Amino acid sequence: CQDLLNERHRLQVREDGKGEVHVSGLEEFAVRNADELLELVERGNRSRTTQKTEANDTSSRSHAICQIALRSPRGRLHGKLCLVDLAGSERGNDTKSHNRQLR
Repeated sequence: CQDLLNERHRLQVREDGKGEVHVSGLEEFAVRNADELLELVERGNRSRTTQKTEANDTSSRSHAICQIALRSPRGRLHGKLCLVDLAGSERGNDTKSHNRQLR
């Protein structure tokens, strides 16, 4: 697991006793508006690993999670939203690839 907004810094993913998943070492960025948030998402997407397949010229070869924390100006957490993009959703048989990793 790597932080795409922090030079691919290695992260630890752990589950606590309540069954909640925590990612330790993940860098947080404060944004003031939707444009700043979209720029961070685009920056992370540019860091993802992609490879051409028959089905898609830029098939993602990695999963990605964008975690958005809503905080008050004093830092109090009001909620979190996690957006998940799974690697290459095309079926292996549809890619016509002979590479096992791409399937």
